[in-house]
Amino acid sequence: MRPVGYLLNRGTNLDGEPGLFYDYILAGNGLFVRARSSLLAATVSIAWAQVRGLALLAEKMVLPKGKIPRHLYDLALSVLFADSCHERYLAITWEGEYRLRMPPQEGSSGGVQYEVMPNTVVDIHSHAGMSAFFSSTDNRDERGLRLYMVVGRLDTLVPEREMRVGVYGYFSPVEFDDVFA
Repeated sequence: MRPVGYLLNRGTNLDGEPGLFYDYILAGNGLFVRARSSLLAATVSIAWAQVRGLALLAEKMVLPKGKIPRHLYDLALSVLFADSCHERYLAITWEGEYRLRMPPQEGSSGGVQYEVMPNTVVDIHSHAGMSAFFSSTDNRDERGLRLYMVVGRLDTLVPEREMRVGVYGYFSPVEFDDVFA
């Protein structure tokens, strides 16, 4: 089996040879990338195009273990607020259940260096007092199959947040309620 597959969306089936890690899918509405693991499955649009004769495809994100309990997000906010002057990193991992982890790290007002946690489902990092946005550094660093969240404006009572699903360097926004129960 090849590492990457190339498929055509004919509607009733996908023609082509699937890949071991992910697949590019040409559909009636453009080019998509699809990957799945035991923790996350996602289909993300890469480029829109009208391709006659092929069926349409929709972006999709599925958490096979179910939505993440909301209290883990609330706990993450508490941890980030505790050091609102520095960027911090947290991970929501799967260890038979979802857990919030804070690996060893060094944070400053403009960045954070951290150890990668195994079985990570959601990467969460803060932007301290800056707004919540995905920076060019984030775009370079976030190359896995997982969910990514940035939390900003920790100098206010109502922080900002942005979320996206990443499929090996391709991204699509996701709604908070599609991830957290």
